[in-house]
Amino acid sequence: MSPSVASTQPQSASLQQLQLETEALKKYLAAQKVIIASLERRVGRSLDTLDVHLQSLISTSEESALWYEHLHSMQNEVNSLCDLMSDTMLLQKLEAGKVEVKLEPLTLEPLLVAVSRHWRNPKDGSANRLIYEIASDLPPALADQELVEAVLTDLLARSLKYSDAVSPVVLGAERLGDRINLRITAQRFAPAGSRDFATEIILCCRRIEVQRGEVTCQQHPDGLQTVTIALCIASH
Repeated sequence: MSPSVASTQPQSASLQQLQLETEALKKYLAAQKVIIASLERRVGRSLDTLDVHLQSLISTSEESALWYEHLHSMQNEVNSLCDLMSDTMLLQKLEAGKVEVKLEPLTLEPLLVAVSRHWRNPKDGSANRLIYEIASDLPPALADQELVEAVLTDLLARSLKYSDAVSPVVLGAERLGDRINLRITAQRFAPAGSRDFATEIILCCRRIEVQRGEVTCQQHPDGLQTVTIALCIASH
């Protein structure tokens, strides 16, 4: 091999690596732009809503039931903003690698039952809408329990809140090759007609991706959606 050919090969490899890093950076910046635009819209709407309720409080008697309704609405809007800011800060920490990830063998069936027990037995007397489809022979997953719990709790809460009151939600788990798939199938995971949840979607994905896992979403012909969380199987 001539010296010129030998010197060209490392240069080519370096160029390919640079191209890969450039593409990764472009995707990261594109995701950040989506998040920022989503935050601007949602914070703007929240501030407008707060201003409307504030003006109503000023013009309404404190002895009126309507006054307390506006106050309650303002508190809910503030709580939503705080949750949004908290999610955004956590997402930035995940992106910067500043969240400690504890990967360890995790038995999934007890975890799935525990995080869903609240909805399996509703305390408000409403009908149980949660259906289990959990395989009985699941091997342990290599995962961070706290991060997995957070994602499952958030997805279950959203699916049950935003789907119609008579629409069931399916929580399933099965082994597929060297992965364990956790899946939630529901009518929807966000308010009907709303697509402005970039922060929550990307946070959900990042919480799983830092565990070497993957999140995918499938739209079914009947209108239902399935969010699948793929986790690595713990080695023996």
